[in-house]
Amino acid sequence: MSELLAAIQGILRGEDGQITIRHLFYRLVGQRLIEKIEKAYKSLCAHLSRWRRLEEIAWSAFADNTRWHIRQPTFEGVEDALKNTVENYRRNLWATQPFYIEVWVEKDAIAGIVAGTANSWGVPVFVCRGFASLSSLYGAANTFKRALRDDFKVDVQFIRLAVTREQIQRLRLPTRPVKTSDSRAKKWRGGECVELDTMPPAEIRRLVEDSITQHIDRRQWQAMKRTEEMERESLCDFVRAWHER
Repeated sequence: MSELLAAIQGILRGEDGQITIRHLFYRLVGQRLIEKIEKAYKSLCAHLSRWRRLEEIAWSAFADNTRWHIRQPTFEGVEDALKNTVENYRRNLWATQPFYIEVWVEKDAIAGIVAGTANSWGVPVFVCRGFASLSSLYGAANTFKRALRDDFKVDVQFIRLAVTREQIQRLRLPTRPVKTSDSRAKKWRGGECVELDTMPPAEIRRLVEDSITQHIDRRQWQAMKRTEEMERESLCDFVRAWHER
């Protein structure tokens, strides 16, 4: 077990952000430390739970967006609320951009990996999972409708960032058997597939950021950023005036 723990700690030290447990599993399979079977994956999950309780591994090491709670924000007073507004104020920098962009991912854990990158550019992340619900698709359609301006042509494009055949070959991504219970399995060519979790998280974040920045008008973006800074400074002045009143 000490060899497995040391390998996991080494992998985590080499990452600049959270990873999924499934990705860690494939990395360990590649190092021939565990078998590529579901039983080994479940055993790994059990070990990780124990090692995190023992603080051998940081609790924040793994992305997990499947558990969350709803909480109404509250403040200690008006000044506290105003400071919160200043800290979180962000202008909609996409209002003057030629495109409206969203990042769609297949599972909650991947959302935890790309959310920071997408958020830094003001881009929302939508988790559609294996089968998107009708309600979520209806919500997405309404979001698109609100984002489209009169001068936009209605031209929705889906750009597949991963996983591609080129990435599988270049990164030597490990495969897994296709789930025969999946209704789509009959249309699948070959008996194996590749999960997005097998890709290095840094590579996934790079793909997302590169795709976002390719669709940005830099001149307009910088102009809006300057406006945002001036507006934030105005909010700061207001908070200072409130504090000194």
